[in-house]
Amino acid sequence: MVIMEPLRGGQLTNQVPSSIQAIWDGASIERTPADWALQWLWNQPAVSVVLSGMSTMEHVEENVESAARSRPGLLTEGELTTIGRVQAQYRALCPLPCTGCRYCLPCPSGVNVSGVFEVYASGITYEDERRARIIYNDLMKEEERADQCSACGECLTKCPQRIEIPEWLARAHDFLFREEARSAQP
Repeated sequence: MVIMEPLRGGQLTNQVPSSIQAIWDGASIERTPADWALQWLWNQPAVSVVLSGMSTMEHVEENVESAARSRPGLLTEGELTTIGRVQAQYRALCPLPCTGCRYCLPCPSGVNVSGVFEVYASGITYEDERRARIIYNDLMKEEERADQCSACGECLTKCPQRIEIPEWLARAHDFLFREEARSAQP
């Protein structure tokens, strides 16, 4: 098995929510969040390759060091329990259970449902509302934003997670939209 993006583009290491960091800080062994994630992957017998993006020499060195001491079955029950607590906390932080499957698309109104949900969930989960609002207001096409939802309900029959999509789109828009973005438009 080949693993790609094991650190979620750095989100599991660069934007660690405070409640997650508290769990890591209370662990019986000291590791960086990157090392915890990589060791969990290498602990799986089916994993043969982990493709982790690295942007600095420090990242390369840390990843090589982590891989050099890794092996299936390395993690103790206590370490696996710590990782389980972190996984549960990440799930608790995520405001909605969208998996990004995109079954809800295409939306008849043009809303990028999974894209809106990803930006919304990321802003809350990783405690970075500013970044999420920049992506939503400045980078996402206006016609793909949540406020374009006509609440037709077509997506509801397609969602395997049974998410009340129109309701969640309204919440996401309320959280993400900046009024000054609308007033700045011609």
